[in-house]
Amino acid sequence: MKIFPFTKVEAIGNNFVLIDALGISEPDWSSLAVGMCAHRFGIGSDGLLALLPSQKADFKMRMFNPDGTEDACGNGLLCAAVYIRAIGLSAKKELTIEAKDGLHGVEISRTLTARVNLGRPSLRPADIPADSDADRLFDHPLELGGGTQRITAVTVGTPHAVICAPSESFWTAIPEVSREIETHPLFPERVNVTWCSSESPGSLRIRTWERGVGPTLGCGTGACAALAAANLHGIVETSACVTSPGGTLYVEWPDRGDIFISGTANIVYSGEYHAPLRIAAAR
Repeated sequence: MKIFPFTKVEAIGNNFVLIDALGISEPDWSSLAVGMCAHRFGIGSDGLLALLPSQKADFKMRMFNPDGTEDACGNGLLCAAVYIRAIGLSAKKELTIEAKDGLHGVEISRTLTARVNLGRPSLRPADIPADSDADRLFDHPLELGGGTQRITAVTVGTPHAVICAPSESFWTAIPEVSREIETHPLFPERVNVTWCSSESPGSLRIRTWERGVGPTLGCGTGACAALAAANLHGIVETSACVTSPGGTLYVEWPDRGDIFISGTANIVYSGEYHAPLRIAAAR
């Protein structure tokens, strides 16, 4: 067996196992994610974060869903930034972290609150990707087995189908139709589904169904996608507190350019994962 030291981290209930891989050879991350993220049979989490050296930035972070697919992750960046500062890997107040979707500037305060630049949201079908010739999928009627849902497709490093709906329709139990939307033929690489409701011009409530995961307590990119879609619908300002069941992030979209999330993350515990040798081989 191969032993992997790990740290459990979370941001607004979005929880991850983080492996500090700055000084080790890389294993088969996808297989490791499947094993470590499994509830009951593994540690149980919404994803695996690998912290790695970077030739382009201060650090590199790779995120893998529980099904082994690699993805971008806003809360993962929050968790990685707080971990870096908390254990003393860097004392810098401003960092750059390389991720699947590019380079992200991060500001970290003394209270271990981080502000992360997630880049410019896009509604272009080619960026989602979505099988559509339209300029954008805004308030688009999506035909499903049980009826029609109107979605706005936004990518913030990872794609979201955003649905603006009364909060009572999703807050207690995220609609099962989310599973059907995730795998709809319109989205060849699947899509995250974020339900949102405006409580005021400066406040949103959301629930996110993450592709490869299912319902989660929070999602950083979902918060950004929801704010962008809701703002374009005219129901929220360009900055707002976005609340998920696991907590609240502050999202800013100044001049509709790059979008930022601010929040905190927590180190929950550390341990060792004993992995079968078959997933310890380098990719």
